[in-house]
Amino acid sequence: MAGFLARTRQDPRAETAFRLAAAWGPGQAINGLDSLGHAVNVANTLGRHSPDAPPQVVAACLLHAIPQWPMTDEDVHELVEAQCGVEARVLLEALRAEQTVLAKPSDLAVEGRLRLLRTMPWLAHATLAFKIVALQYTSGRAARGCQSAAAWQPLDNQVPYLRQLHDLAVEVVPQTMSGAYIGLLEQRLPVTTATASR
Repeated sequence: MAGFLARTRQDPRAETAFRLAAAWGPGQAINGLDSLGHAVNVANTLGRHSPDAPPQVVAACLLHAIPQWPMTDEDVHELVEAQCGVEARVLLEALRAEQTVLAKPSDLAVEGRLRLLRTMPWLAHATLAFKIVALQYTSGRAARGCQSAAAWQPLDNQVPYLRQLHDLAVEVVPQTMSGAYIGLLEQRLPVTTATASR
């Protein structure tokens, strides 16, 4: 899927986001992979399942994949709006806001997050791309000899949200994407809802 990202980068919004991610990423890593590699992995995962994803969605994914920005969130959001468009800014803010929900995943917070994902389909696509990549990293660590329980432990407090995201995925994203997510999730959680068979 390198072709997807290369093609999308022909749009200046995605190209600008890629250049920013490349400038901001050095020295940062996600699960042992450098941040830019992680950003590319997420973008290509999005493209694999949603090849019609607009450049502003790819831009938001590339920038969200960088853990630490070199300026305040507000300044980054303003820069993204000016150079990548208002849609990229809105998506980036929404992607970043998930961290607050996951830090304290109350029923109310999860319900609000799922409602937002239903009303912003491209946010749902981007979120699933990130979740697929995160689950791939986690299952890979477990397969490489990490104790399975230890590898999955960081996701334990997210279980209710991940289960409900599973149900939403079937309704909102392409079948290949929901299937990839569900398959990875089932390695950790028994998925018993009716939607699992769709």
